[in-house]
Amino acid sequence: MEGIEVKGAHTIETEKNGKKNNKKRNRPAADKRAASIQTKWSLVILALAVVPLLGVTIFFLQYFGGVTRSDSEQLAQKILEMNTTRIDEWLQSKTSAVKELVAAHPEFDPARPASLFPTLQVLEESDSKSEGYSVINTSGLLTNSMKMTADMGTADYFLKAKQTLSPAVADMSFLEPMNKYIIPVIVPMVDASKQFTGGVAFSVTPDILTEMSKNIHVAETGYGYVVSGKGEYYTYPDAARIGKTLADYAKTPEMQNTVKQIMSENSGTASYEGENGQAVITYFKTIPGTDWKLLITVPENEIYAKVTSAQQLALVLMLAVILLVVLISLYLTRRIVKPIVAISAVTKKVTEGRLNERVAVRSDDEIGRMSKDINEMIGSLSGLVSKIDTAVVQVAESSEGLLQAANLSSNTSAEISVVTLEVAQGMEAQFKGSEQSARATEEMAVGLQRIAESSVKVSDQAETVNSEVENGYHEIESTLQQMHIINTTANQAAEAIRQLTEQSEQIGNIVEVISEISNQTGLLSLNASIEAARAGEHGRGFGVVANEVKKLAERTNQSVIHIVELIGQIQSSTTQAADSMEKSISEIGDGMAKMNNVGVSFGHIRQSIREVSQQIQDVSAINEEMSAGTEEITASVTDMLTIARESAENAQAVAEASTGQTEIMKDIVSSAESLNKMMSGLKQEIGRFRQ
Repeated sequence: MEGIEVKGAHTIETEKNGKKNNKKRNRPAADKRAASIQTKWSLVILALAVVPLLGVTIFFLQYFGGVTRSDSEQLAQKILEMNTTRIDEWLQSKTSAVKELVAAHPEFDPARPASLFPTLQVLEESDSKSEGYSVINTSGLLTNSMKMTADMGTADYFLKAKQTLSPAVADMSFLEPMNKYIIPVIVPMVDASKQFTGGVAFSVTPDILTEMSKNIHVAETGYGYVVSGKGEYYTYPDAARIGKTLADYAKTPEMQNTVKQIMSENSGTASYEGENGQAVITYFKTIPGTDWKLLITVPENEIYAKVTSAQQLALVLMLAVILLVVLISLYLTRRIVKPIVAISAVTKKVTEGRLNERVAVRSDDEIGRMSKDINEMIGSLSGLVSKIDTAVVQVAESSEGLLQAANLSSNTSAEISVVTLEVAQGMEAQFKGSEQSARATEEMAVGLQRIAESSVKVSDQAETVNSEVENGYHEIESTLQQMHIINTTANQAAEAIRQLTEQSEQIGNIVEVISEISNQTGLLSLNASIEAARAGEHGRGFGVVANEVKKLAERTNQSVIHIVELIGQIQSSTTQAADSMEKSISEIGDGMAKMNNVGVSFGHIRQSIREVSQQIQDVSAINEEMSAGTEEITASVTDMLTIARESAENAQAVAEASTGQTEIMKDIVSSAESLNKMMSGLKQEIGRFRQ
C-alpha cells in the first residue's frame, strides 16, 4: 500500500515538472505571438490608410488625366477648325470680290473679253495676292489682257464651276516662267436666266497658306500644313516638300495606312509612328469649298506632357504619404504593444520564481486594470507560496520524527515478536478482520489518490481556459478601440464629402453667371448684325466680327451646357457618396453595439470561469485532506494489526505474523525515507520562489 502511495506522489511530481518544462518551451512562442500582434496591427493601420489613398489617387489620376487629354485634343481641334475657317474665308474673300465686281457690271459679256480687261486690271492692281486675271467663255476658251489664249474646256475646275455655278479651285501647279507655284481659281458668270455664260479666272499664290501654317502652334513643336485632295504638299515647314506628296514620305506600312485614312476621310485623328520614330498624332480637316486638307501634327508626349507630370507628382506625394503612415503605424503599434510586452516580461520572471516583481501601472484603461489584476495575482501567489513553505517545513519535521519512530519500532518489533507468540492463537480472528479493514482502507486511499490527481488536472485545465478567456476578452477590448477609430475616420470622410457638395453648388452658381454672359453676348452679336445690315457695304466688316462673336457665344453656351451636365453628375456622385458614408457610419455604430454586447458576455464568462476554477481548487484541497485522513486511518489499522500480533502469544502462527510485522516496519522505514526525500525536493522547489 505504501509503495502505491509513493508511486502516485512521484507521478504527480513528474507531471508538474513536465508542465513546467512545457511552460518554458512555450515562452518563445508567446514572445513570437506578441511580435505578431504588433505586425498585424501595423498591417491593419496601413490597410485602412493606404488602400483608400491608393484608390482615390488612381481614380483622380485617371479622371483628370482623361480630362487633360480631352482638353488637349479639343484645343487641337479648335485650332484646326479656326484655321480651316480662316483659309475658307480667305478663298471666299478672293472670289467674293470678283462676284461683287461681276454683279456690279451686268453689261459684262465673256464673249467680248476686251470689255472686262480694264476693270479686271484695276482689281488685279488692288490685290497683291491675286494675279493673272483672265476671261473664259462658255466653251472654255481662256483669254487674258495680253491676248493670250488657252483651252480650259476639259479642265476639272472649269467643268465643276460650269456644272455647280459656284467658284472652283484647281490643283496647285508650278509656273516655270514666273518660277513659283500658283493655284487657279474660276468664278462663274450667269445671265438673267441663271445660265452659265463664262467666267473670270485668276491665280493665287500659296504664300498666304504658308503664313497661316507658320502661325499654327500646338504644344511645343506641333506644326500645321496644307495638302491637296491628292496628298500634294501646298505648305510645310520644310519648303523642299512643297509640290511632293504624302505618299513619297510614307516609308512604313503604318504611315501608308495613315495616308490612306487622311485622304479618304473629311476629318479625323490619326496616331502613328512618325518618320523619326517618335509617336505623333495628326489632326486633319477638309477646307470647305475645296478638297484641300489642313493637317496639324503634334508629338504624343507633348499632348500628354501635363498628364505625365501630374502622374509623377501624384506618385511622389503618394509614396511620401505611405512612408508617413508607416512611421505613424509603427509608433502607434509600439505604444499599444509596449505595455503588453512589459506584462509578458514580468510574468516570465514570475514563472522563474521571482515573486517580488510587479507590473508598472501607468494608465486606467483595460491594460492598466489588467496590470493591477496581475499584480494582485502575484501577491496572492506569493502568500500561497509562503504558506506552502511553512507547511513543507512542518511536514519535513514530522517526516523526520516518523522516520525515527519507524526505526525504533523496527528494533523493538523483534523483541515484541517473542512475547506475542503466547497470545497469537486468541487474536487470530481479530487479525483477519483487521486485515480486511486494511485492504478496504488501502483501496479507498488509492481511489482518493486518483481523485486528487484528476482534480489537479481539472484545475490546470481550468487555469488554461481562464487564460484563453482573458486573452479573448482583451482582443475584444482592442477591437472596440479600433471600431471607435474607424467611426471617427468615417465621420471625417462624410464631412469632407459634404464640403465637396457645397463647393459643387457654388461652381454651379458661377456657371449660371457665365451662361447669362454668353446669352447677353449672343444678343449683342445679333444687334451688331442688324446694325451691320443697316449700314450696308460700310458695315460688312463689322458684320463679319458680329458673326464671329455670335459663333463664340454659341460655343461658349455649348461649353456651359456641358459643364452644367458635368457639375450635375459630380453633385449626384457626391450625394450618393454621402448617403453611402452615412449608411457605413450607421453600420459601424451597430457593429460597435454588438461588440459591446460580446464584451459584456465575455466578462460574464470570465467571472464564471474564475468561480469554477476557485471551486475546483477547493475540491482539490478537500481531496487532499481526505487522502491525509485515509492515511491516518491506514496507520491506525496497522496499529491494530500490531496489537493483534502482540495478542497471539501462544501460537506459532503469531510468530510468523511477528516476522511479517518486522518486514512491514522495514517498508514503513523505506516509505518514511521516501517521504523525507520528497519533502526535501519540495522544499527546494519552493525555495525557487523569491519573495
